[in-house]
Amino acid sequence: MWTDIPSLPAQKGFISVLAALSLLALLSITGFAIESGHILLERTRIQGATDAAALRGASLLYAQGSNTPDFSQSGPAVTNALSAVSLNETVGQSDVVSANAAYLQTLKPSASFNAAAIQVSMTKSVPLFFGGLLGISATSVTASSIAAVQTPTSISTNGTNLPLAISQCLVSQYWDTQNNQPAIDPSTNQPYQIQIGLNYQYNGQGGGGGDGGGNGFQGHGHNNGNGGGDGNNCISAQWAPLNGSNGDDSDSSDQQCINNGNQSAVAAGNSVYIQNGDKTNLYDLVNACSASGTGTCQYSTVPVVSSIQQGSSQNVQALACLDVLSASGGNNKSVTVQFANGCTPNGASGIGTSYGVVGPPKLVN
Repeated sequence: MWTDIPSLPAQKGFISVLAALSLLALLSITGFAIESGHILLERTRIQGATDAAALRGASLLYAQGSNTPDFSQSGPAVTNALSAVSLNETVGQSDVVSANAAYLQTLKPSASFNAAAIQVSMTKSVPLFFGGLLGISATSVTASSIAAVQTPTSISTNGTNLPLAISQCLVSQYWDTQNNQPAIDPSTNQPYQIQIGLNYQYNGQGGGGGDGGGNGFQGHGHNNGNGGGDGNNCISAQWAPLNGSNGDDSDSSDQQCINNGNQSAVAAGNSVYIQNGDKTNLYDLVNACSASGTGTCQYSTVPVVSSIQQGSSQNVQALACLDVLSASGGNNKSVTVQFANGCTPNGASGIGTSYGVVGPPKLVN
């Protein structure tokens, strides 16, 4: 039987075609790998830029002493977030950058907490190396980041200059938990000004006169001209050295806190000592560092305890931000404060309940 055997030139032609096809496939795979790596690298760069921008914006959501976070497009959080993108990534004419600030569960409904947050997104046109062979010169890459402020549960040393603890009942009266902001006095459209001191004893009829000695801050009243409290049985605040010592009633420890900050960390779940006595000499010192003085203790973070019992250690329930307006000694000893948002104490950490105290922002996955 005779069998036709292809001629050698025909075999050479077949091998040449096969080699060309194999080379094309190899080049395609190599090109795809290069393009994929290039796109991934660009996306990583863009993600880094939006991460940094979101963190920058979140750090500016609260102005110190503000009532509410500033979510506006013209506010410092959004404008600084938008400008921060270009510090880490070139923004071309065809690129799109956006920022939106809101409470976290508005931006991410599945979030487990609802702090103030900002979302920064960027869509960038990335040129392709080999896409032109297929008529595709570029592709779009998108990255998005959300950062939220933390509601800390602890502060480190030097986190506050106000040696004071306040009771949960004071918070209940003057903090709007539903809207996570200070309760607003309708007569001023500002947070209630609260005078806490001996001149505002609770007697069931509002703020009455003090007994003149040894009882610390026994009540509170609105500073609206009549000095009256709300008549509830609540001891609102008392001096606390915040130095980790149990039974320390010395004025010098309080002065140390005013001048140099708390000497030990203050954290929810840990205890603080509630001192005995008026500490008459402290009022002038507090006034000197309040908004009426140098302002070094104007925005102070204080521990919230369930109740004020002098001469006892009480567990810290949360942290609160006070705007310390002034203090007065003499016969009418009192410290005038209002709740505020935006206290940023040293070494703030943890996530939990806090009233106006904010920690460093964090990225939300």
